[in-house]
Amino acid sequence: MQRMLRVGAFLLWTAMLPALAAAPVVTVTGHPNWPPFSWQSGDRIVGIGADLAELVFSDIGLDVVSKSSGNWKRAQAQAEFGAVDVLVAAYRTPERQHYLAYPETPFMEDVNVVWVRAGKAFPFRKWDDLVGRRGTAMLGESYGEAFDHFITQKLTMEWVSTPSQSLQKLAMGRVDYYPFSLHGGKIQVKQFNFSGRIVNLPHPISTENIYLAISKKSPYARYLPQIEAAIAARRADGSIERLIRKHTP
Repeated sequence: MQRMLRVGAFLLWTAMLPALAAAPVVTVTGHPNWPPFSWQSGDRIVGIGADLAELVFSDIGLDVVSKSSGNWKRAQAQAEFGAVDVLVAAYRTPERQHYLAYPETPFMEDVNVVWVRAGKAFPFRKWDDLVGRRGTAMLGESYGEAFDHFITQKLTMEWVSTPSQSLQKLAMGRVDYYPFSLHGGKIQVKQFNFSGRIVNLPHPISTENIYLAISKKSPYARYLPQIEAAIAARRADGSIERLIRKHTP
């Protein structure tokens, strides 16, 4: 009798395994070098976007697993091919809209500026002021559709994998400028020990909205209306402001 009970319990357990394996878990990733919105810590992506993704998906009853995916270009490719479900912080561009679904509501804005070596500032009021100068930027980076197109058409840019490479090139005088986030740049200039050596010019390049973006190949893309409602609610109740304070030095 006991043997029959043990066999029955084993069969019940094995019958439950497929259901356990299929428990809904949303896999998120993001930019590995874009503080305070998204950056890599160990094998995870953390920051404002990652924390917000956990809150939003918990609001609709789904668990989240965060994973790093290499450089930003590779992270986007993983979303494009359905290897991950969500990018925790991304601009909305025409190219990305082919494979990403966006809620209508962004969760933040990001100001992009020109970073230069201290003592090597130049007048910058319009994009044409960058023509003829050498820039550096990270692979897969966007500054908004208009400036992305301007880079392609008129600027000379050296593409690298990490911000530390761009900052080092700038500090050594190998390039003239580095377009990057004002918030992220301030954090990284301090993080990589370039304080006082690299500064930003005051006039912005662009101001872009930041979104949670869902792979169109993800089974969770069907939750877009609920995601939209959860983001709006989290903006209204002050959750996003608290995340900004948490991750901004």
